[in-house]
Amino acid sequence: MRAAYLGCLLFSLAGMAVWDHRRRLVFFRDARRAWPVAVGCVAAFLAWDALGIATGTFYRGDSPYMLGVELAPELPVEEPVFLFFLTYLAMNLAAEAREVASR
Repeated sequence: MRAAYLGCLLFSLAGMAVWDHRRRLVFFRDARRAWPVAVGCVAAFLAWDALGIATGTFYRGDSPYMLGVELAPELPVEEPVFLFFLTYLAMNLAAEAREVASR
């Protein structure tokens, strides 16, 4: 059960990739443009997390579903995976909305 959260995140990321592949939305349309956007967004979110951790606003919490490995104090290993999922979801939704609006 310790890796359940990470497993769910990876399963959800696989779903994002399938959606992207089928509709050619983001990475499967132009990966060279998508990667810098995704990495930049994840970096911005991680900076936001660092600020929240430094001010005591964000903390790790305790869950039996997480690995228990921290990249930094109060920053679990699952956090960058979640942030990439969040970014990928937003990118896919925006691209899909653009496609629907153009029809």
